Amino acid sequence: MEEYCIAVGVDDFYSTIVIVILTLLVVLLFQYLFKKSLIFKGDNFIRNLFFTLITFLGMMLVIFSLPISSDSKQIIVSAIGIIVGATVALSSTTFVSNGMSGIMVRLIKPFNVGDYIRSGEIFGRVTDKTILYTRIQSEDRDLIIVPNLKLMSNPLITIRSSGTIISTNVSLGYDVCRQDIETALLEAAGQAGLEDPFVHVLELGDFSVTYKVGGLLKETKALLTDRSNFKKEVLDSLHKMDIEIVSPTFMNQRVMKNGKRFIPPLRENKEDEEEYRPDRNYIPEVSTEEIIFDKAIEAEMLEKARNTLEYFDNKKAKVEKQISCLPEKSAKIQQNNWSSIQDRLKNIEQIVEALEKAPEPGEMESSPEGLLHSKVLEHLSSIMDSILEDYNQMVEIMESGSCEIEDKKSDGLSDSEESVSENDVN
Repeated sequence: MEEYCIAVGVDDFYSTIVIVILTLLVVLLFQYLFKKSLIFKGDNFIRNLFFTLITFLGMMLVIFSLPISSDSKQIIVSAIGIIVGATVALSSTTFVSNGMSGIMVRLIKPFNVGDYIRSGEIFGRVTDKTILYTRIQSEDRDLIIVPNLKLMSNPLITIRSSGTIISTNVSLGYDVCRQDIETALLEAAGQAGLEDPFVHVLELGDFSVTYKVGGLLKETKALLTDRSNFKKEVLDSLHKMDIEIVSPTFMNQRVMKNGKRFIPPLRENKEDEEEYRPDRNYIPEVSTEEIIFDKAIEAEMLEKARNTLEYFDNKKAKVEKQISCLPEKSAKIQQNNWSSIQDRLKNIEQIVEALEKAPEPGEMESSPEGLLHSKVLEHLSSIMDSILEDYNQMVEIMESGSCEIEDKKSDGLSDSEESVSENDVN
């Protein structure tokens, strides 16, 4: 009789064991699918949330399949509910607030990975966005974790990738003609590559006039360097126009001749400039921004690569359909072009997987590991640029043939009706 009861008890647990095994198999299956596909590739939060829900559902099924009474099952479920509720209540003040702020960030999308942002005293480029925090790389190359609640509770400035206004202020004396100053400042803005330059008079002080000069910087990737170069041009342009830049309370105890000007002499020719240039061994092989914002640049490039893969994966069926209805000769050429694009897309996928698994590069970007890492990112960018260029040529040819591209402006395309730009896949 005792052996029969034991046998019956073991049999009752078969359904529970089966549910546990099925739950593990489902988790492993979806983990494999997520790894092999682009679904939520750059969003670990959604993937983790999905696995948590599957695990929780499996746990509930296990509880209800246990060979115990209904009252016991209800007690277990109630206990789990109390534990979860208490945990949420204890951490709700910060955790839930950051979570809600993270959802808000995802809904309104005030910035993307790689963008320059400023929140309070924090300035840098975004390297990662999660549901609870945003990681920013500062001007000192440090990584700053900012809770999303802080971002949403303070004014947030996002420097647009399409261009931003850079400006600087300079105080000059009343003894200098305003027209000469404006001419020099506008020339400096032009030399710095700024579009639509302007000069404003900000203040008429007791001892000096404060001018503001600025313009539109279309390319913001090298923002820090461009700001510095702009100020250099302002300094050189004013000195070139024989305009002193000194404090209104300027005092020098040296006895100088009357009419002495405090302006460094201009170098007459390029040979003089070359003489004072630093040795090439001391000039870094990468830009300042590539050293400071290495993590942000890598994160931006990886996200762009994932978006490129996803975009062309969605377009694959339509493009192949369009190629099939072209004349035979033209179809063969475009099929070869499309195969070439597919090969490069596979190359991008391999590079992305390698970068995601690769260890951190050297502490300094000028190290061999850091330079190699930088070259890989440059190669990845060049592949994506070549794909977009070839695809745009295919679009033009197929539009001029017997078929027309369908849904050209789908998937949020807006910059161009006939071609694809970098913004279309971002």
